[in-house]
Amino acid sequence: MKNFLRKNLMIVVSVSLPLLVVIFFALASVLPGLYSTPPAHDLLLSLRGRDTSKTSKVKLNLIVREGRLKAVVSKAEKSNYDNNPRLFRFDHLSGNVSEVIIPLPEKISKFSKESEISIPELEGLKVSEALEAPDGYEFRGRRGGAGIITELFGGRRSRTDVSISKNGAIVRVRLPTSDYWYNDVHFVGWIIERGK
Repeated sequence: MKNFLRKNLMIVVSVSLPLLVVIFFALASVLPGLYSTPPAHDLLLSLRGRDTSKTSKVKLNLIVREGRLKAVVSKAEKSNYDNNPRLFRFDHLSGNVSEVIIPLPEKISKFSKESEISIPELEGLKVSEALEAPDGYEFRGRRGGAGIITELFGGRRSRTDVSISKNGAIVRVRLPTSDYWYNDVHFVGWIIERGK
């Protein structure tokens, strides 16, 4: 065995070195997650993109005011091709992402100025705008591109992913796919507790 290793040292090195590098990076990506606690708070995100555009008589914005998330609506201009945000909630227990429906008013005539409307699914929940949640997880934003292999062979580039992290542990938050790579993902807040 020793003679074989001496005679074929270059082959052994060229096979084992890349393997060691792969093992090192695999451990570096897995170990932080093993020693970190899982997220303890739900994350709220908004998504704007061409596929979310709909002709609408209502202009919509999301704001956090006094610990409550509100939808601010106003009458859109006639020429407006609105691009209202869609709201999504990342469930920290299941890892699932679901859309939060914002009930837009049918009659917009009474909204000559900006008006706040509540979001039933989030009623009574306290929301923090801080990028870092009380449990230490921090919103990291959008992940990188799909990679060179996807680019070369024409795979889907449209998945919209963001992530949250704590002490090196990274949790991927996978939003719905889109046909448009330029979707605009915005951090809205963390659900930190139930309101009273």
